[in-house]
Amino acid sequence: MSESSAGDAVAANTPLMEGLYGLPVEISPTYARASGTVEWLLEAVERHARAEQDALDEYAFVADASADPVIALVMRLILEDEERHHGLLRRIEATLRDALNWTHSPSALPVSSVPQQPVARDLVALTRGLVQEELTGARMMRNLAQQEKGIDAGLHSLLLEMMAMDSEKHARLLQFVQHRLEQRARTTDGPSD
Repeated sequence: MSESSAGDAVAANTPLMEGLYGLPVEISPTYARASGTVEWLLEAVERHARAEQDALDEYAFVADASADPVIALVMRLILEDEERHHGLLRRIEATLRDALNWTHSPSALPVSSVPQQPVARDLVALTRGLVQEELTGARMMRNLAQQEKGIDAGLHSLLLEMMAMDSEKHARLLQFVQHRLEQRARTTDGPSD
């Protein structure tokens, strides 16, 4: 065995040798998942869901330990949102795992391909109206929140602002629904204009 080959063999076995002698050995994967892949996204969602689970327990603890009904209300509102987020993360996780394993879990998100059954165009108009209603509601809530700033240490204002943000979130979700309905209306009766 040449001196170079012997050196390569020792270098390749160094972590093993260090481990045998009780020295700390850093073991890391030889590659990192490429950003944007299903595997990478699944790992990121799993990490976030694990971290969020700890936070759920902490929100509940603060609500109970504070002995303050206002703090308890706010913490319970956050907890309700976080529990819903946690459930959605688990569904996203199941969907990504199904994509990797070619399976279909009952807890996965519904299939996202657009159904081909006909849809009435009035549903598109109805959803468009609902989007506008949510955006109008958000503006109204923000105006009320601005007017309520000095009342009850700002709790009313905070809750109204939160409801405005929820209305904006609802508007975004409804825009998604509107877009899917528009796609279905186009596929059933052809292009419109």
